[in-house]
Amino acid sequence: MENQATLHYVYDPYCGWCYGLAPLISVAEETEGLKVVAHGGGMLAGERAQMMSGEWREFVRPHEARITALSGQTFGTPYQEGTQFNYDVKLDSAPPTAAMLAAEWVADAGVRMLKRLQTAYYVEGRHIAERAELVHIAVELGLDAHAFSTAYDQALREIGMHFRNTQALLDALGGQGYPTLAIERDGMLSRIHLGRYFGKPERFREALAELMAPPQPVA
Repeated sequence: MENQATLHYVYDPYCGWCYGLAPLISVAEETEGLKVVAHGGGMLAGERAQMMSGEWREFVRPHEARITALSGQTFGTPYQEGTQFNYDVKLDSAPPTAAMLAAEWVADAGVRMLKRLQTAYYVEGRHIAERAELVHIAVELGLDAHAFSTAYDQALREIGMHFRNTQALLDALGGQGYPTLAIERDGMLSRIHLGRYFGKPERFREALAELMAPPQPVA
């Protein structure tokens, strides 16, 4: 079936709330006629990139506990007891966002790559800002290593423009940060308020079905 609408997903790979949103993104991907397009915002890119630290760990842990309580998405032991205590880990949004773009260009698999990166980081504790790790993950997804690597290098060169375009979209939507969802249909953009759906994928499925239903003829 031809796509009737696009769900724009503004995210960051180091945003725990975006990881918590993953079940809703899965529902969106299962919705007939709806294409999900991911837009990385660069939360920790450029001058905002940083190394793992005790301060960062203490900042994110209360959020992660709440994310699990609300969404059921769990954070793995390798991440919580390993990565969060490894101060050689770099937190840089640019490489994993470039990996998402490369996967989209090579195999129309951008959202699949994003979700796999979230699991790799938050469950398996893998270092998703490292090129070798990203190529390895791409191969795990069935992508050709050479094609992915070439596309990844190009995406890194263009990542600044991608972040700027995402920020422009976020501004147009009046979004406050990550995650932000909006549905585009017939050239019109409408932000979806996530509070009523977070942790409630079946309610979100019903809402999307209503949004995608053809208009009823006027009697």
